[in-house]
Amino acid sequence: MSADFKRAESHGCPMSTCAAPAGSPCRTGKSKVAIQYHTARFRLVPQLAKAPNVPTPGVRNPGSAWTELPRPVRVGAEPVGHVRLGYARASTAR
Repeated sequence: MSADFKRAESHGCPMSTCAAPAGSPCRTGKSKVAIQYHTARFRLVPQLAKAPNVPTPGVRNPGSAWTELPRPVRVGAEPVGHVRLGYARASTAR
């Protein structure tokens, strides 16, 4: 039960009204930390797919103002570099 919230937070919330990124708890429409994770989110985790609900643990302060927490580092993720994009146009009229 204690690791369920970590499993639920391993994915971002697919609810358009929430859209909490991975690593953060779900939020309500009034930008508060939700009391439980949205069903669409914890159903993405096979171990939690049949659970009736997954409550938000006390360490996430349910009911308080929602703020994004640091996103988890993905294993095997390459560092993001800078890309320089440009646009050039040449007239072909001549």
